[in-house]
Amino acid sequence: MRVNLLTLLILPTLTWAAPNINDGKLLYDESCAKCHHTPYESLGWNEMTSKREVSHMVEACSNHFQLEWNTQDIEDTTEFLNTEFFFFDQ
Repeated sequence: MRVNLLTLLILPTLTWAAPNINDGKLLYDESCAKCHHTPYESLGWNEMTSKREVSHMVEACSNHFQLEWNTQDIEDTTEFLNTEFFFFDQ
């Protein structure tokens, strides 16, 4: 029983995936592009100075519009936006 409990506790950390740009693009197209045809067409996006700020903005929009995105969805969308538009190092 102890091994099974330990496996259940460790498994979520082992299945955590690296950000997926393709998934981020899908999420952006489905949920964000309605208001933001490009990130620069929206107040605030052109003022981003770091990838962390982009992530906070994505999370704030997810919460505001009750998208029920998980951490992976936020990271995927942030990675897509950073790769396509912002080009921040971290």
